[in-house]
Amino acid sequence: MVKNALRGIAADLRALGGSAPLRAAYEASKRTGFHAVLFRAETRRHHPAAPVALTNLLPLGDEARQRCLDDAGRVLHDGLRVFGGRVTTGVSTPWCTDPLTGRQWPAGEPWWRIDIRSEARLSDVKHIWEAARHRDLVVLSRAARLDTDGPWQDGLNDLLRSWCDECPPEQGVNWYSSLELALRAIAWNQILTLVGERLPHDVASAMDRLLLASARHLMVELPYTVSSMRNNHMLGDALGLILLSRMYPTAPRARWWARTGERMFATQQRRHFGPDGRMIEDSVSYHRFVLEMLTVRMLLGGAPSSVRRDLRAASLHLARLGVFDGDVPQYGDWDEGRVLASSGDPLDVSGSTALGLALCGERLPARWYAEFDELAWYAPAPDTTVDEVTWSLPARSSATTSGGIAVVDRGPWRVWFKVDGGASHGHADLTSVWITHNGRWLIADPGTGTYNGPLEVRNGLRTSAAHPVRRPDGQDQLVPHRAFRWLHAGRGHLGPPLDLPDRTILFGWHDAYERGERPVRVGRAVVVADEYVAIVEFADPQAAVGSWSLTVPLHPDVAVRNDTLVAGESKLHLFGLDGHEAVRGRSAPFAGWHSRTYGRWEPATWITAESRDDTVVWGLGTVAGPRPEPDALDGLGFEVTWSDSGASLAVTHLASGTVHHVRAPR
Repeated sequence: MVKNALRGIAADLRALGGSAPLRAAYEASKRTGFHAVLFRAETRRHHPAAPVALTNLLPLGDEARQRCLDDAGRVLHDGLRVFGGRVTTGVSTPWCTDPLTGRQWPAGEPWWRIDIRSEARLSDVKHIWEAARHRDLVVLSRAARLDTDGPWQDGLNDLLRSWCDECPPEQGVNWYSSLELALRAIAWNQILTLVGERLPHDVASAMDRLLLASARHLMVELPYTVSSMRNNHMLGDALGLILLSRMYPTAPRARWWARTGERMFATQQRRHFGPDGRMIEDSVSYHRFVLEMLTVRMLLGGAPSSVRRDLRAASLHLARLGVFDGDVPQYGDWDEGRVLASSGDPLDVSGSTALGLALCGERLPARWYAEFDELAWYAPAPDTTVDEVTWSLPARSSATTSGGIAVVDRGPWRVWFKVDGGASHGHADLTSVWITHNGRWLIADPGTGTYNGPLEVRNGLRTSAAHPVRRPDGQDQLVPHRAFRWLHAGRGHLGPPLDLPDRTILFGWHDAYERGERPVRVGRAVVVADEYVAIVEFADPQAAVGSWSLTVPLHPDVAVRNDTLVAGESKLHLFGLDGHEAVRGRSAPFAGWHSRTYGRWEPATWITAESRDDTVVWGLGTVAGPRPEPDALDGLGFEVTWSDSGASLAVTHLASGTVHHVRAPR
């Protein structure tokens, strides 16, 4: 047991890196009681808020108005929206009520004494935090602004008053995370903007007290943030400080909050974004989350030009992935995290993308302002004096690339090839291939499941065994450590698409297995034709491993009949995976599941296969063929040349001898 404990400490130190001493001091403060000194309550004079206009007072369009009123009715009648459902937390039960168990988190206990991580914890804290972000209270404020005679204002007053009474500063689980305080401040600022003059005096005064306490908490928590949260948390905490300095400009420390927030935001922004729109957040959900943080920074005013630059690039990245054309793979962690309030589909990311484009000066179709709450409530009104406009990406071939991901549209197929990843909230999914046929999912990312729930579920959905990637000797690409960290890193390298008259070919490779006793590099070519999608597997050096494992996670709506996949009216033939097995809804070991949103999972078929061959060709087709052979497929030959500087794929047309090269440098 001692040896395991030491091994765990060593892994923690390796995962934390140079920030380990600061994190250790922080943890010591919690355990010795010094946190009680750091977070002692202050009795300074309260300052009335001067809310910043982040939201429109009225929506742009009647559709958004009706969506808001309908949603507000559900808030009062059914409860707050949490991960695809409605909960009574705060509405008819105390704010400390856990939606999963119905039990209550300690209400009068300092937050640092509450266990949210060990096996002895009450529940998954994400569920109560989601309710406590108060985006639904923004919806009620909008409804109260739209319909002054409705029940919305009274319902809002009751919710705010109960919150302020039940959640005093630094008490209870809802004060545990600085990011939650920052997000709640953004929501409360909108509430004050929309209906501040109609709030009872005692409620408004209590809100001021808690908001000022939130600013102090954000400052005191900086050692934890900078040592352990160099991702969206640092951006969110910084954004909270910037906003609170604007809301309370006469507070004694307001300038300090502003300087600290701006410096933190700029520092994290430099490490967070790439020029092609990618982020260190290797997740569609968290890409949207941070995109909305950039949006709020723009709406606050006075943003550096780099914020607009990164907002535009990050929005275009999602557009290139196809968010305006339908569903996209739910890769990486997904938890419906939002900064903005919307009464639309919580799984949609196109509205936030559209808002980012609008704030960067793009002219968008008028119907988008009716369709997306993000535009209706946060965007400047479009110029109605000009003719109707359309918006699309610049003309391209059947394939496009963005942020280490290639997307192909050819015939009935849409294919995503994710070669690279990021350091935060990503899964072990380098070189994953996801496929739709006639708009229906076939091979789909399995989703997230949970962060703080059973570890077998958490790791069962984020490791390589849950993704359509090859695994030498059954290894994981990254190897999980605790709920969020990885013991190893890997980088993927994607070449430019090869667009032939009858096929589109993608090529990429990764170095995640360049470790251990038998290091190997793994590459893939993805061939998309009108009749099939095929994957050609490569390894360097060949015969470096004993066997290869592969999982092909299918969407829950796909049925499997021998070698045929059935999705709606489509029937696709699986080829090249002789002797494969299918698993669906297995608990031990956890396999054969799909999670559409956080905290939920349902059975789905995973196809698993084993092989001792370094080169394998497999895929899906509308007909029984093509017959794959090693290094060849449907009249094309494939050969990879490996070097220290990267890899190059040679595609040879066997009949004519014509050779095309696709290079993917390191």
